[in-house]
Amino acid sequence: MRWLIRITFSLFLLALIGVGYQLVGMVQDRKQYPPPGQLIDVGGHKLHLYCTGEGSPTVILEAAGPGWSVYWSKVQPDLAKVTRVCSYDRAGFGWSDAGPLPRSGERMADELHQLLTRAGISGPYVLVGHSLGGFIVRLYRQAHPDEVVGMVLVDAGHERQFEQEEFRKFVAPGRIVFPIIRAVTGLGLTRLLISLDLSPSFFSEQEKNASAEVRPLLRTGWMQTRYFKTMADEGEALPDTCAHVQRLGSLGDLPLTVLTATGPTWWPDLPPDIDPAKFREMWLHFQTDLTKLSTNSRQVFADRSSHFIQFDQPKLVVETVRQMVETDRPKPTTSPNSSQPLLHQAANLAP
Repeated sequence: MRWLIRITFSLFLLALIGVGYQLVGMVQDRKQYPPPGQLIDVGGHKLHLYCTGEGSPTVILEAAGPGWSVYWSKVQPDLAKVTRVCSYDRAGFGWSDAGPLPRSGERMADELHQLLTRAGISGPYVLVGHSLGGFIVRLYRQAHPDEVVGMVLVDAGHERQFEQEEFRKFVAPGRIVFPIIRAVTGLGLTRLLISLDLSPSFFSEQEKNASAEVRPLLRTGWMQTRYFKTMADEGEALPDTCAHVQRLGSLGDLPLTVLTATGPTWWPDLPPDIDPAKFREMWLHFQTDLTKLSTNSRQVFADRSSHFIQFDQPKLVVETVRQMVETDRPKPTTSPNSSQPLLHQAANLAP
């Protein structure tokens, strides 16, 4: 009995130390890495919005399920040379407060609209959605069609993906693992492993192509206690999000570009019961199907990229969005007295 008491007390003491280590670390993170943008109240909680550059249309960057504004760090600076571009953190990620449940795509699209409205960031918009973000920008456009003049889907999800066994196998481990990782993160274990460069490939592969300045920001976001809770909450609502998106109409003739990852490794450490060839075939079929959303669409392939194209081939993302922005801008009118300046301007805009 004495040994049992000692073991129980030791475990309790270790847990207490871990919780303290995590809390102190999060306080230090907030001091060392303050938000680069502004915090906007969207009705009971604040979201972080980071806008740079000038011009129209405004590019809105919507991150994937695991991501937030920092995930666009290799894309936003170059796009800001072309026009105004805004990234943000969905509720529960990065510098944003946690938001109300459920974390459905419809709710997140509505929060994005409130964020832009209250921040005074008016349209027209070119919406760029990566993975889960593809659902959110499509839901946003459905609710506010007059504000959107173009869309880029970056290896975006497909509304019928849960009909495929390979995809169900892909998301199944997260329902078990995320609550566990959330618990150990609260005890400081995730922070300890990441700080010792012993993080799982899910993290290490993402930060491999990130800049040295951005890696600490990525790690700070991953080490937050609420990070995996938010991922679990969004994942739990994902089937409903897909069902809602499936009921949407087409995009008509809205300019649409589908940017698809075709690199040798799509995702680090796919579950062992997934056939990579079948998964790739399924994903490429869905990506091609997304081009049918608009009669004015095209598909671009990122042949050196994993699912995280903005880290692996950021220049391709920048060029794809830049072309969309230039397409949606009003063309200058010509006149006999202005032909030479216009020719000079066109030369400067050429890629």
